[in-house]
Amino acid sequence: MTWQKHSLSRVIEQIPIGVAVTLPDGTIEYANPCLRRLLGLSAAQLPRVDLAQFRAAGAAPAREEIRQSLLAGLSWQGETQFRTDKGEARHVMESVYPLYDEAGTITHFIHFLQDIVALKYTEMLSGLAFYDSLTGLPNRNLFNDRLARAMATAQRSRSSFALLYIDIDHFKRVNDTLGHAAGDELLRQLASRLKQSLRESDTVARLGGDEFVAILEHVADARIAVRVVEQLLADCSGCYELRGSERKVTLSVGISLYPGDAGDAESLLKCADTAMYRAKAAGRNGYHLREPHCADQYRVA
Repeated sequence: MTWQKHSLSRVIEQIPIGVAVTLPDGTIEYANPCLRRLLGLSAAQLPRVDLAQFRAAGAAPAREEIRQSLLAGLSWQGETQFRTDKGEARHVMESVYPLYDEAGTITHFIHFLQDIVALKYTEMLSGLAFYDSLTGLPNRNLFNDRLARAMATAQRSRSSFALLYIDIDHFKRVNDTLGHAAGDELLRQLASRLKQSLRESDTVARLGGDEFVAILEHVADARIAVRVVEQLLADCSGCYELRGSERKVTLSVGISLYPGDAGDAESLLKCADTAMYRAKAAGRNGYHLREPHCADQYRVA
């Protein structure tokens, strides 16, 4: 394999995680470029610098606590804080492991240090990409991925699932009469009720505005889907406390089934969307199953 042509030292030099090899007394014998950048050190300052001198005063756990655990042959992992050569704070996740010689004596320790700020920034970007900032539910990007996976699973197992398109009736009135802050609060509360009403294996997502969708895994037929939707309407419709005002809320739900109603994601979603608008046309506060020619446009103001 081509990766075997790279020596271990070359790999460690290139990985984006700080790596240090220290003697039992904490003296650094090696630090890779990432660690030198993290601590603000030049190659000329190494080796023979004590790693502990960069540990922030009062950082938990204490230096001696870590050292005693390592000398006992234990590994150690935890969050701690270092300071660079210029005094700048670095919050890191540190992992330390003892290294042994052939006689079984501990000769060195290897440290891995991951900048938590960078890690949390990456997590934040991931959250922005896949989760709705208002409700915390999966957004359109993650929903599309879950829908593709549900279709692939159904194809492999020759099973089916239901797709729900959920819309709040007269949502605009809430914004117009109580303000957009109340509208946002309604969306958050509804998202919580939807999650509680459905199974953990199901996916509920917010597409935008007051439009939500749900994937009901392993639903064999329309009868089962209808039972789930009837319970969902019972759980999620009703009174909501919105900024000191009680408001009665109802929902309209459209149902489509895979693979019976459509064989691709876009058509399946359109079927559920159209069925939802037929539920609105029938008087709202209810549900509608997909009908023939579901791809036709159908809208209710």
